Amino acid sequence: MRTSFSSDRRNFLIATGASALALGLPATARAQAAGLDVAVIGAGGAGLAAARQLAGAGLKVLVIEARDRIGGRAWTDTSSVGVAWDRGCSWLHSSEVNPWVAYARANGFETTPDRNVRYVYDGSKRLNEADTAGLRALNQRIESELETAGRRGIDIPAEQAFTLTTRQDPWYPIAAAGLTAWEGIEPANFSALDSFHYVDKGDDLLIPKGYGALLAHYARDVDVRLRTMVSRIRWTNRGVALETPAGTLSARAVVVAVPSSIIAQGSLVFSPWLPAEVLEAHHHLPLGLMNKVALRFKRNVFPGESSEGLRQQRSGSRGMSYITRLWDSNVAVGMSAGALAHELEAAGEQASIEHGLGELAQMLGNDVRRHFDRGAATAWAADPFSRGSYSHCLPGRFGARELLTRPVGDRIVFAGEHTEQSAYGTLHGAHLSGLRAASQVVELLRRG
Repeated sequence: MRTSFSSDRRNFLIATGASALALGLPATARAQAAGLDVAVIGAGGAGLAAARQLAGAGLKVLVIEARDRIGGRAWTDTSSVGVAWDRGCSWLHSSEVNPWVAYARANGFETTPDRNVRYVYDGSKRLNEADTAGLRALNQRIESELETAGRRGIDIPAEQAFTLTTRQDPWYPIAAAGLTAWEGIEPANFSALDSFHYVDKGDDLLIPKGYGALLAHYARDVDVRLRTMVSRIRWTNRGVALETPAGTLSARAVVVAVPSSIIAQGSLVFSPWLPAEVLEAHHHLPLGLMNKVALRFKRNVFPGESSEGLRQQRSGSRGMSYITRLWDSNVAVGMSAGALAHELEAAGEQASIEHGLGELAQMLGNDVRRHFDRGAATAWAADPFSRGSYSHCLPGRFGARELLTRPVGDRIVFAGEHTEQSAYGTLHGAHLSGLRAASQVVELLRRG
């Protein structure tokens, strides 16, 4: 990776570096930033993990967050529908290797296996196991065909890894929708090889108090400055200067823990520019989209007293999937992904609520509408500080995640779920990337 530049350019940057680091810095900001070793941009799972690790190593660290809250895409909402629900990430995936499992249990957060029975409806008819045997067989075949492509090292669209028989199967739309939910985009648009390198070990777990609440507990002792957006990072071989509306903060190094889309779309600018392959890697790891809609009812309108997963059988992949009776409440959470999520978000929150009510009414009857109380929907694509839900790798661009684990100029280290090959798209992936970034920064500063 190109991390050096010409001697003339280097000499210019060294000569101007000292004044650049203090440019426009108000007295209060200078005092707060005095002696700052590391600035961390982003108070999501990656940034918070990096900050805790760096502070534990005895370094002076400040986390800078553009939002008015911590957590990033991990956000537990406790007010909109009267029960805690995660607007962003909600499952502890790969529980055997997920460090959040041990943290949750050590700090009084209950974890429960996601063993909700999933049902498919044909109109208002609930299909039984015999009816859906073809879907289970197809899912196994899809998994096998993706693994075959991955083992061969073929960096192709996931859909291209499937046989014609698989793609023409009547159950393919609903099976493909499951893949879309995992990557945030349809199988024609993400890399089969990248997907193959995700490591899945152990049951998925849920946290009744919320995954976002767990991350907030983890962040209690982290020094975070909220409502402070970094627009530009000026970097030299002497340090970094971060331009914000409140002034310029200086540090010896920076951990950039923002979603790939923020850099790819130019919201965070680097001076001098990032090496071309580093900028390209951010473009090669765009964020897909999953949105949720929470629907509260005045009484239990669902088939049973326990939580279940519901989905409508369709000829296309335009339906939502639902979890009913969230934590024994009269709340259902519906999830849309990919093109449908973009379409509903563009139409507004009420469109998501109406879509969810319409599908539930088709499956469960008109009591759904009669007893509806209120709802809320997410809009992650429009969120200016994420612009999507979680990363996927474009076909033919495998290796972009690994490239972003390499420091730039001995001053810039990237972190975030998009940099964690074995756990991308997850909060534990973000956490692991933050630990990796912190270790790299400690080594860079140790070397001077």
